[in-house]
Amino acid sequence: MRRLACTLTILTVLAAPAAAPAKEIGSLRVCGPDGCHPVTDRAALHAFLEGGYETLAPKSGGRFYAVKATMRHEGEYAGGFTLQYVPAVNLMRAEAEYGKHKWLRPAGVTARALRRAAHGLRPYPADELGPTREPSPAPAASPPARVSSSAQGDGSSRLGLAGGAGALVIALLATTLVIRRRRRAS
Repeated sequence: MRRLACTLTILTVLAAPAAAPAKEIGSLRVCGPDGCHPVTDRAALHAFLEGGYETLAPKSGGRFYAVKATMRHEGEYAGGFTLQYVPAVNLMRAEAEYGKHKWLRPAGVTARALRRAAHGLRPYPADELGPTREPSPAPAASPPARVSSSAQGDGSSRLGLAGGAGALVIALLATTLVIRRRRRAS
């Protein structure tokens, strides 16, 4: 019985997803055509990656700043990226797949830090931002075929959850078996 309980405990631990080491913001700068100002507020740096949410594109853009972020992983440089920050609508635009864009509303602490960093910088003109909305795709000649299962993603997050839930069920069943056998023995 102890062997069964030990084996089930090991299976539970192995089935649980491992925590990946996190990347963090190494630096964040708000830039205009004549220079850059750093964002130094720790809460804003953390919220830059964790806070905010994706939203619809605005009807029109406006003057904007480039927000340049560098990433660090275990103390080493791990790449960087640039977003456009449009303070008039309090939105940031990020590059997405296939040349499209995603619009993001920054968390409150991040929005305040971006406005402070932009203070005194000359913004880029609105016409350099380009269109804010993506053109509609051309209508298809025929409707797409029906798909019986989801075709998005690789399913790894669902498999991780299912594996973790399965391991929990196994552990609970093993505990129930141990308790029942102890009751029968006494």
